[in-house]
Amino acid sequence: MNKHKILSVGSVSVDIKAFSTIDDENEAYRDGTIDLVPGGVARGMAMNLNRLGLPSAVLSVVGNDIFGDYLKKGLIAEGVDTTLLRTSDTRKTSLFSVMASYGKPASCIYCNDVLSEITVDDEVRRYVAERNVDVLCIDSNVSETTLASLYGLKTACKPAAANGLCKPPFIFQNATAPDIAHKSLPYAALIDLFACNEFEAAAILNYAGISLPFEPLLPGTELSEAFRSLGFRDFIVTFGERGVLVHSGGGTYIEKPYAPPRIIDTIGAGDAFASGYLFGCLDGKPVRRCIQYGLACAKETLMTRQTVSDLLNADLLERYPDHASDAS
Repeated sequence: MNKHKILSVGSVSVDIKAFSTIDDENEAYRDGTIDLVPGGVARGMAMNLNRLGLPSAVLSVVGNDIFGDYLKKGLIAEGVDTTLLRTSDTRKTSLFSVMASYGKPASCIYCNDVLSEITVDDEVRRYVAERNVDVLCIDSNVSETTLASLYGLKTACKPAAANGLCKPPFIFQNATAPDIAHKSLPYAALIDLFACNEFEAAAILNYAGISLPFEPLLPGTELSEAFRSLGFRDFIVTFGERGVLVHSGGGTYIEKPYAPPRIIDTIGAGDAFASGYLFGCLDGKPVRRCIQYGLACAKETLMTRQTVSDLLNADLLERYPDHASDAS
């Protein structure tokens, strides 16, 4: 396998995950479980891809606090390059809080102010050039100015690419959340692989003024055509327990998930799918095999309360069967 160099840009956060089986009828106190785990899209993509054998670095900002120190030490322990993980003098580390219970939508609150300090400066440009970074994984938490600068790394390279002097980076763009999913629309033509979930997909279509004759969204050709009309070429839309839609090379693929015997929670599963799919894509695997890699990564994440599975590695993916319906 070619050793691509990954730079994952965006959120490195602490996730506070609360779960209760007791209905909240009177906004009362409830017994339940609370877990504090490292999270963030940029962190998750970097760690997943690093575990799959792709050298990865992260570009983000954390606070000068115990959470920031905790996250940085964890990334270093995993072998992720933290050269571009900076520390803010004034803002706190990103926090993401989710409250969930059986059969009900999760409630999420987040504070990502520190991510406004992520910038593409001369140090970042030197790093990309000197380390031969050829894959950018971007989440939508970065500012619009920073997003433009990241895509500028690709457009600036194109004139020299014809002479072999520069290779434009492969760009994976994550929609990240419904309220910010639209930020990548101006760059659709520059995105090599786009990923979102069904709620982010609905937000994008609504923002673009596109309506489909069904709600909630269904994985099918109508959705695929709608995204293609916006300029996206290759893209992933995840639908939780309903599976995943992938459009690649002019074809649309729909697969059911590998269903684990017990789902603890779904946080991190979408990023895990994207990581597995991207891993296969960069290695030139057939689309269906890329999907199966993604489904395997997602299943491993669904079986843990961590946002990245401790068991994940490339050999594990190869042991999964060729079809989702064959998996136990």
